[in-house]
Amino acid sequence: MSELMRRPAGMPVSRQVHRELRQVAGALHIEQARTRAISAVAEHALAEVAFLKNTQMELEKACPDAAEALALIANTAAGAIAKQVHRFGNDLA
Repeated sequence: MSELMRRPAGMPVSRQVHRELRQVAGALHIEQARTRAISAVAEHALAEVAFLKNTQMELEKACPDAAEALALIANTAAGAIAKQVHRFGNDLA
């Protein structure tokens, strides 16, 4: 009976099962942290792109002749942000 451990509310389990449950819980904790990190980076990127587009619209109102150049700059920057978020997600996966 020395190999069995008693849990607070339930049946006794072996040390091996207890150890494996700890490993699964640890892996789950790491996966949750990874998911939260990717989600936070994606949210921040979306906020940055929204700010970039608002700035683009304000500048287009101030200088309508530069609308095409501003759109090119904003779209290039948004694409670069999207690539960085994708790379971050792949690095964590």
